[in-house]
Amino acid sequence: MRQLMNMKTVLRAGAVVLAASCLSSAADLPTAKTIAAEMGAGWNIGNTMEVPSDPTAWGNPLPTQQLIDSVKAAGFKTLRIPSAWYSHSDTNTNVINPAWMAQVKAVVDYGIKSGLYVVINSHWDMGWLESHIEVASKDKVNKRQGAYWRQIATAFKDYDHHLLFAGANEPGQQDAYGTAWGAERIAVLNSYHQTFIDTVRATGGNNATRTLIVQGPKTDIELTQKEWTTLPVDKVAGRLMAEVHFYPYQFTLMEKDEDWGKIFWFWGEGNNSTTAPDRNTTWCGPAYVDSMFKIVKTQFVDKDIPVMLGEFGAMKRMTLTGDTLALHIKSRRAYYQYVVKSALAHGIIPVAWDAGGKGDLTMTVFDRKTGGVFDLGLLNAIRRGAGLTNLPGDTSLVPVAGTNAMKILYSAKDSLFGQVNLGVPKPNFSAYDSIIVRAYVNGKSTYVEAGATKYGYLSLSLVTMSTDSWKWREAALGTLTNDGWNNYRIPLSSVQADTAVKGTLVPADPTKVNFFGLQAYSKGYNGTIYVDYIVFKTKAGVSDTVYPFNIAVPETFSGNVISVSSIPVGSVASDVEWKTATKSYGSTGIALRGSNSSALVTSVANGKVRTSFAAPEAGLAQVTLTNLLGETVWSHSFAAQAGLNSVEIPSNLRGLGLLQVRMGDRNLTGKVYCP
Repeated sequence: MRQLMNMKTVLRAGAVVLAASCLSSAADLPTAKTIAAEMGAGWNIGNTMEVPSDPTAWGNPLPTQQLIDSVKAAGFKTLRIPSAWYSHSDTNTNVINPAWMAQVKAVVDYGIKSGLYVVINSHWDMGWLESHIEVASKDKVNKRQGAYWRQIATAFKDYDHHLLFAGANEPGQQDAYGTAWGAERIAVLNSYHQTFIDTVRATGGNNATRTLIVQGPKTDIELTQKEWTTLPVDKVAGRLMAEVHFYPYQFTLMEKDEDWGKIFWFWGEGNNSTTAPDRNTTWCGPAYVDSMFKIVKTQFVDKDIPVMLGEFGAMKRMTLTGDTLALHIKSRRAYYQYVVKSALAHGIIPVAWDAGGKGDLTMTVFDRKTGGVFDLGLLNAIRRGAGLTNLPGDTSLVPVAGTNAMKILYSAKDSLFGQVNLGVPKPNFSAYDSIIVRAYVNGKSTYVEAGATKYGYLSLSLVTMSTDSWKWREAALGTLTNDGWNNYRIPLSSVQADTAVKGTLVPADPTKVNFFGLQAYSKGYNGTIYVDYIVFKTKAGVSDTVYPFNIAVPETFSGNVISVSSIPVGSVASDVEWKTATKSYGSTGIALRGSNSSALVTSVANGKVRTSFAAPEAGLAQVTLTNLLGETVWSHSFAAQAGLNSVEIPSNLRGLGLLQVRMGDRNLTGKVYCP
């Protein structure tokens, strides 16, 4: 599945009617049927290695061993790695970049080391194959298909039976639903598969008997049943699998209501809504799932042709609220459980799609940045479908105390702020009425000035910004407990008038939050701030532990924050690193970046930001004002003179920001707060 494509074209996923070919005797590696019996339920590392040109361009980091180990520990037995090749090759010579081949190999090795079966394919990747199932493109595509798989197969020919190759993804997925193909286009598709099979076999080694996977038109079950009736020929018997995908559109992928039908929010027995009956599933309920998988079983499995359900899933619709959201979540879990159970019962290997996002319309199981489980409730639904027991806890329903805490090493370099960007796993805050932060503060706020001991302060706030307005909103945790754990509750409201209620967090648009952070204000404070977890609670009392910090902590911080790291909760009380690692309170001057810079002084008045700085010589300078998301609010170039310069700019900002003046290799930075 290409997450950014128009999903309306994938109304129902497709299967293949194939006839087995038995032209040689058994060989060294196990048969596809033997392997399929061990592959269990699988997981897709989507929107990553198949992203054209840059695997991080769609928001996911490069995979790690920790992530893949989590997939194995969660009970999955198969890892599917959608992969791009065209955008990592010379498109004239079709030579794949060796560095990219090494990167794909590294991810494959993570899976093999974890004891998983691993599938690599040739995914969408600008549609070089998928969008060209046509006679006019046949020769060109076959040439490229052969060149790529010759290189891929050679690189992996010594891997054992735990590695499988898939020649394509969703060939012809750009076609409108229901479009007939005909014998001519089927022949073109089969030529691509034949090139894939023949090329891999010719590389020798374990590839001579490796299990290979081929796909029907659009991987659509009904379309393939009608039109793909011939299996491409393999000279080795019993080493081919078929692949289908499964996305009943109205429940799983539909993003907006159409004149022909509405989005289904609810699915499964006992999950019909009485308040929104027009959102109950009609045509694609449990009976439909069974009927589709029965087609696959009859056409393939019963003929000893194993089948991989290479993708399935359903979007989580987080714009819903209250009881409606709760019933949708329950329905979605019921769907995943039923699909996995029915697929396995029909001899099909179900592989869940996961594109790594954390907001609305996502299918995420694992947190790509931490390597941990993101949606334990969804994972347990998959496990139940596979006949496994639930893993303990449920991070989507119950607050869970972490084994590790986030440790923020804090220094009062000045009296402004320190900030940790927590990320936004929940862009829609409207379903919640409070946020609970379990925190521990350890440090001191005394300092010496002009020979006298003075007393400073520390306060902590949660802050938000929203997409449409970019308005800064925050609420303080209240009086902090020093040297001890405490649960701090902040009321959360969607009513804009509640901004006048002290201590209440009111996002400017609670449905479109795109920045969420922990903010510290201080004077003379040196110490550490520890956070065990952050919990969102609904009005019905349902808790969602959004940030358990058990595996990893945020990577983005600024201001007086020296570092952010992880520490066992049991080690917090005895941790005294702050006594030697932080700096005492001193001047309120702004720290500079660059070794040969002078001070940058900023002030705000009457809607204007004024900054002054000294330049050692005349030259071109650029002043830039950015918000805390790194987005440019205002930028201007000007001719600076030797000596003192002063520049006045419109603020165009609410809340904290950074003001930078660049001259050659000098980079002067100041913090500014615009009320």
